Amino acid sequence: MPIDFSQLSGEDFEFFCRDLLESLGSQILEGPARGPDSKKDLIIQYKIKDVIGREEQYKVLVQCKNNAKSQKSVYESDLGDIRSACKIHDTKGYLLITSTIPSVSAQNILKAINEEGHYFTHYWDKYILEKFISKSKEGLRILDRYGLIQSDYKIYDFTALIPIEFEFLNKINEEIGLKIEVIKDYGDQLNYPNSCYIYHGHIINLNIENLKNTNLDELLEYLDIFQELEYLILRDTNLNSFPKAILKLENLYLLIISDNNITFIPKEISTLKKLTRLDISYNPLKEFNVDIEFLNQLEFFLIDKDQVIILENKFEQLIEKNYRINEFTISGFNDEENRNFFKKYGF
Repeated sequence: MPIDFSQLSGEDFEFFCRDLLESLGSQILEGPARGPDSKKDLIIQYKIKDVIGREEQYKVLVQCKNNAKSQKSVYESDLGDIRSACKIHDTKGYLLITSTIPSVSAQNILKAINEEGHYFTHYWDKYILEKFISKSKEGLRILDRYGLIQSDYKIYDFTALIPIEFEFLNKINEEIGLKIEVIKDYGDQLNYPNSCYIYHGHIINLNIENLKNTNLDELLEYLDIFQELEYLILRDTNLNSFPKAILKLENLYLLIISDNNITFIPKEISTLKKLTRLDISYNPLKEFNVDIEFLNQLEFFLIDKDQVIILENKFEQLIEKNYRINEFTISGFNDEENRNFFKKYGF
């Protein structure tokens, strides 16, 4: 569901962004305040661990721009002097959050500052913002707090399901300790974690996310009960292996199993002829021996940079066959790494 931020004032949008950033693990050093702010709406701090466990803290200046009513882009003139603002507030970086999109000129100035190396810059446009809302465990509650969920949007029971699916969904609910909420709009599945969509008594979409302390491996052995399933999202659910029951879901169109502990994806995934959107990023893969024809059927494929070596021979086969994945993304690559990869493999 596209979120209608036009309902929020500029100030409320700042508070919304504050709550979202806090829910994603950032420490709020300074919140929204009225009066001159030297182009500062928020100052946050977050920690990053390196490969040997050392922590480094990053202090970031955040600007929030809600142009949802006018639908205007955020222009360079709206940003002010970012370098001076970062210097005044003693931050290492700058983040723009907007309910629309930054203009080309605004994107260029952010890129130029990044390349100088003194401050790192980034932006969240409306699409990235919605993605982070879906990643937050508190996403639904925050939307509800600011009146951004329509009152008729959620149904709080799933008694419309056929008995076998009803019983299994109940069992999943008990296992994860959360309530999987039924949503009314088929297209909204990606935006709402721990939700499902029902059509004619069957689960069509199922989204389970952010369950670090729960192990679903055994329970998901029976996932093929949902024979009409088209969308399946199991993101950050502490999975230790690829659920084999997925291989029996012949109607599956989208599969997201990112941010888990999966080391092996069986070749039999190639038998899922309707599967065209696949996200396997942030799994410690050691083997991905699928048919090259299966990769050719994908319209969207997301991996991370650590998986590139595992899939290298597949990329070479794609070139040999003159195949192309329409939307192929590698998470964690910087601009130069992206250019080098796509130059090497010709995607």
